[in-house]
Amino acid sequence: MTGSSAQDMLVVRGLRVFYRSAEAVHGIDLRVQAGEAVAVVGSNGAGKTSTLRGIMGLAQISADEITFQGEDVKRRPTFRISRAGMGFVPEGRELFPGLNVSEELLLGARLLPRAQRQQRLELVFTLFPRLAERRQQVCRTLSGGEQQMLALGRVLMTGPRLLLLDEPSLGLAPLLQDAVFDALRQLRDEGMPLLLVEQNVHRALNLCTRAYVLELGHITREGPAAELRQDPEIQRAYLGA
Repeated sequence: MTGSSAQDMLVVRGLRVFYRSAEAVHGIDLRVQAGEAVAVVGSNGAGKTSTLRGIMGLAQISADEITFQGEDVKRRPTFRISRAGMGFVPEGRELFPGLNVSEELLLGARLLPRAQRQQRLELVFTLFPRLAERRQQVCRTLSGGEQQMLALGRVLMTGPRLLLLDEPSLGLAPLLQDAVFDALRQLRDEGMPLLLVEQNVHRALNLCTRAYVLELGHITREGPAAELRQDPEIQRAYLGA
């Protein structure tokens, strides 16, 4: 990876992620530029989730560089990384099961003035009409797809400058996967930068403009998503060709 550009939102160099003495990610480099949708794809156990957790300060790491909008964030606690503008949608959603949809969403904007909170709430309901219909429904009674929409909506309530998403299609029926990825496509088209970790390589490469292929903690391929879709090895390994 070459030197940083003025367009870089996120630059990661030499990232290693550890769980006690085990190293899950082995010195990888990646970047996301302004307005860009980037995928990190690979099979289960490749180190995709660990990569996002490392960037967000949720795992033990070493790194040569982690900068967000030109600022060093590799030693910041997670809440400060979030407040800087990196919005993280974790695998498993991590909702508060006893809250209703509106209450869960408002958690994401709790530090904002009331008028701004309401404005963002309406923006999320416009993006996810299904949540608007269920605004008084308790989170634990939602379907998996609705919970994924809610997890994404809660992060959008914070007004992120970059979205990091961990396996948003995991466990969802195809129709609900469509709804979630339609929303991500709309956000991408509106200029929201995305860093998407996803086991569904077909969906990820169709959504994103550029991608990294992660295998056993190492990046083995990177480039335009359209080129990777045509790569015979990627087709055999991930696309069922």
